[in-house]
Amino acid sequence: MDTTKQIKIKKPSNLSAFFICLLIATSLWLLHSLNTVYTKRFKIPVEFTNYPQNKTPASELPKELLVSVKTSGMKLVLISLNEPFPLLKIDFNDVRSDLNRNKFYLSSNNSKIQKLFNIKTEIKAIYPDTIAFINKFGTQKEVFVKVPLNIKYAQGFNASDINVNPSFVLINGEEKDLELVDTIYTDPVFLNGINNDVNKNVFINNLNPKLVLSANAVQLSITVSKLIEREIVLPIKIENREEGYDYSIFPSKVKIKFTSTFDKNSIADSLLFKVFVNSKQKKNSKLPVNVSVLDKNITIMSTEPDEIEFLMIRKK
Repeated sequence: MDTTKQIKIKKPSNLSAFFICLLIATSLWLLHSLNTVYTKRFKIPVEFTNYPQNKTPASELPKELLVSVKTSGMKLVLISLNEPFPLLKIDFNDVRSDLNRNKFYLSSNNSKIQKLFNIKTEIKAIYPDTIAFINKFGTQKEVFVKVPLNIKYAQGFNASDINVNPSFVLINGEEKDLELVDTIYTDPVFLNGINNDVNKNVFINNLNPKLVLSANAVQLSITVSKLIEREIVLPIKIENREEGYDYSIFPSKVKIKFTSTFDKNSIADSLLFKVFVNSKQKKNSKLPVNVSVLDKNITIMSTEPDEIEFLMIRKK
């Protein structure tokens, strides 16, 4: 009698095998994600105490700090478990500042932020990172803020509106330093292939550490619109007529082809163009047609004709 027992192993079904593979893949992906390094921004409510004497904040103090943290996915998950974070109280006496106590650097309080996270991480940035104060009775001056722009729009698009907020800032310092400043510049902005609206913070570049600014950044807003090709026919006006003469011009109208960002209220509006000939520009029996545009969003492609014939007839 054969006493050998044959053991049969039941193979899993195709559906069971699929779910097993899916579970393994998901576990491996989760393990990889938790060990991958990410950067995430957290909002922390903040309250400031012990302002420096005889000074006032150059701008409204923030009610929350934006803290960018770079660490593993696992640590970011653990930090997120602490949200919403408790109020962070910052004493200006404990914050590192410049010699005149006009600028306070919040990065010197990283240890307090680490305690809120309950875990040690790499803090990449804090916004705002600096709080500025001005003397209550100091010398102030309002200056224009200019953003150096280098923008290349996608084909067929252009800016219909560009705004900088605030467009002016207060600077505080000694009178001799203020006299040298009438414009203050931000960091340059480089954009390429733009076909959508742009909204971004741009930091002001304060080259004189003796000056205190009411803001350390501005909001740049660019409205981008599609360019539409249009044409319009307008009458020609005559400037600098000579006394004692009547003028006859041919043709008396001009056709202008132009592109503009779409705006149904202003496109093809004759008030946006000034079309004229100047009698002092006469050459033989012809005058060049001059066209000026009152809207910066309009680009003239062609003027037809670009010169007209004229006749001067002495009045009787």
